[in-house]
Order: sequence, then C-alpha cells, then structure tokens
Amino acid sequence: MGKLIHCLGRERRSCERVRGRNVPAGQAGDGSGVYGAAAKGIRSHEQIGLGGSSLWYIPYYDYVNGLGWPVSYTNDRGSFLRGQAALLMATAVRGETLSELEAIQWLLDEEISKGRTSATVEGYAPKGGVTRAEALTFIYMLKQHSAKLSTTKLPAAGNGLYGIQIGDPIDKLIDFRGQPDRIDPSDYAIKWHVYSGGGKYDQFAMYGVQDNRVVAAFSPSRTGWKLQNGLANGLTLASAKQKIGAVTGIQQDDIYYSYVAAGSRTYLFVDTIDQNKVVGILQRKEGIPLTTPRDGNLRDAMELQLFDLVNAERAARGIPVLMWDKLANKSARLHSEDMRDKNYFSHTNKENKSAFDRMEAQGINFQYAAENIAAGQKDSFLAHYSFLNSESHRKSLLDSKLTKLGVGIALGGSYKQYYTQHFYTPF
Repeated sequence: MGKLIHCLGRERRSCERVRGRNVPAGQAGDGSGVYGAAAKGIRSHEQIGLGGSSLWYIPYYDYVNGLGWPVSYTNDRGSFLRGQAALLMATAVRGETLSELEAIQWLLDEEISKGRTSATVEGYAPKGGVTRAEALTFIYMLKQHSAKLSTTKLPAAGNGLYGIQIGDPIDKLIDFRGQPDRIDPSDYAIKWHVYSGGGKYDQFAMYGVQDNRVVAAFSPSRTGWKLQNGLANGLTLASAKQKIGAVTGIQQDDIYYSYVAAGSRTYLFVDTIDQNKVVGILQRKEGIPLTTPRDGNLRDAMELQLFDLVNAERAARGIPVLMWDKLANKSARLHSEDMRDKNYFSHTNKENKSAFDRMEAQGINFQYAAENIAAGQKDSFLAHYSFLNSESHRKSLLDSKLTKLGVGIALGGSYKQYYTQHFYTPF
C-alpha cells in the first residue's frame, strides 16, 4: 500500500501521514503503444478547495451529438468553415448522412445560399470561414426554408478530433486548426502539435505528426471527439465499453482502459472519483517506435504538457486556468532532480527542507501553496491522470484559489521519471 503525505499550505509544519491506495510501479514501455502500469507512487502537499461550474453549451452539444449531426471545429477559436456549416445545416434539415459536396449542392439547389462568389460548389467557397454576418444569414434562410429540423437519429460516423482523423495529412490539420501554439518532441517517433487556444484551453488538443501525417491525437474535450458508435468523453467507462464492441489488445489499469481497432490503440482515461467517467481520450497508430535518447528537450516538453493537462482539466470543469511560473518551474525541477540523484521519494529532502522551504529559497512569496510529486509514470498523460485519481492531489489540480504553477521533471534514476508540481498564489 502506498503512502500519501498531506500538508496544508497555511500550516506549513502541520503534516499528517495517511494511507493511500495501491499504486503499481511504472514501466518503460515496449514500443508497441501499450502503456506500462500507472505509477510507483504519488504524494501531495495541497490545500482543500474545489472549484467548478456547469458549462451552458454542453446540453446543446449533447442533443446534437445524440442525433448524430456533424459538429466539428476548424480552429482553436471554434469557428466553422463554410463547407462544414453546409454539412451541419443540410443534415439537420434532411435527417440524412451526407457528404460535404452533397450538402453544399443541396443548399444551392434550395436557394438557402447563393454562394460567396457564384451559385456553384466552388463559388460557395467551402474552405472559407463563416463570418458572423453569414451565420445570421444562414440561420434566417434556413428558418425561411424549414419550419423545424429533423429529429431522425443518425448513426455516429466518427470523424476524429475536431474533424482530424488518424492518417490525415498535416495540411488538413493546419487547414482545420491553424498553426499550433507549440510543437513538442515525444518519446515516440512523433512531434506533438499542441493547440491550447491561446491559453484558454477550452478546445485543448494535441496531434502527433510523423512523416507529415497525423498518427496520434489527444483531448479531454467532451465535444471535440467524434468516434464510431458515439464513444466520447463524459460517458461512464461501462457505457463506453458497450459502445466499443468487438476489439482486440485490451489493456486495463486503475486510470485507463485501452484497446486496438482499425490499426490504432485508443486509451480511455477515467475519473475513478467521479463515477468512473471517461475524461480523456488518446489515439495512437500502432507500431510507432520509441525514440532515444531521452534528453533535456523531451523533459522540457513533458513539463509543459503536464502544465497544459492541468489547465485543460480545469477549463473543462469551469475552473480558472493557471499561469506558468518560472520560479516554480525551477524549484519543482530542482526537487525532481534531487530525488533522482539521491534516490529518494518524499516531500522532505535529505536536508530536511519542506516543499515550502524550497519554494521560498527560489524567491517565491506565497500566501497559499501546494506540491504534488510522482515517480514511475512513463509520460505526462499517466502522471496527470494518476494525480487526478488521487483525492488529495486532485484538490491541488482543481483548487480555484491557486493561480500559478511550475512543473519540474527529472529523467533517469531508479524510477526513470520524477515529477514535481509547485502551485501557489502570491501575496
């Protein structure tokens, strides 16, 4: 049985040791795309306090998704391409599964649209973005054409993450989502194209690219993923399994369930504290090799990814996102490196310095602070969902009173990966 240490930030010296659940040891991975076990252990210094609110648009997307309408985004601000708008409108009225070309032609034939430059598919400009004025005109013309929309439930077609599927060319990714906020290395032979929405995280997504093709994708979004049979974030794991059907290569851990279908492995990360709901989906093409060596560039990328995952989690729950803090990054990394170099795993270092002592030593003045540590998880995804599925660590991740975060990672040592998160709110 692993142990957790719980310390309140305002009572820096007041710590209590509490029993934790079993956390199996992490593994380095075999290159086949299958994760090792989730963790060796995780520990936290944090404050109690959760934030959260329901998002007003979720019921609308749930309704649309339930009918199988083709809702997808073209970029990190959520605007539609004209071709996608045509597909949505035609499907909603006709209650049929259509191609984009068929949808555009229908709009032109029914004179709902006269095109942007001419009443042809090309003149309609399907790759152009929909302006606000055009959106209002579309709605007006659609209402003039049809008194009500179809209620026919269509089979879920599945079109990937925000319209991007495994195997799509990078040109389509850039066309749909724009330029990424960041391109990161990976421990697999791919580059992660990271879309944080300019720091808003409301449509956070990561796409793995290899040889100019999308070979991996991840998002915690409830509305971004459109997978076969209606599989989506927000479902319970039991419901998700029913939708998956016959698959191979099943792997299951405390924090995820994975399987192979159509040449890709899909990971369903779950929130065991909230009804075992699926809260993150990762797809990765099978057979992508691991890369070596694991260097400082990979470490830097993993730190930023773990920061992004925290903010995406908060944004999905309506909690204000955190600001990246260089001082907290430094103090966190120093502790991870110290644990690796001196072969220990604790909030208190060999000099008997606490997390708060170490943060102050880097010049951090805080009124409220927290530390999470983990070791053994092979990547930032597993580290994040290990934290989320621990009651004490989760409180720091989702605490609305905290405003800044620095993440520090050390690679190597007996546990292969050491993770430290330093949260705080300045005076």
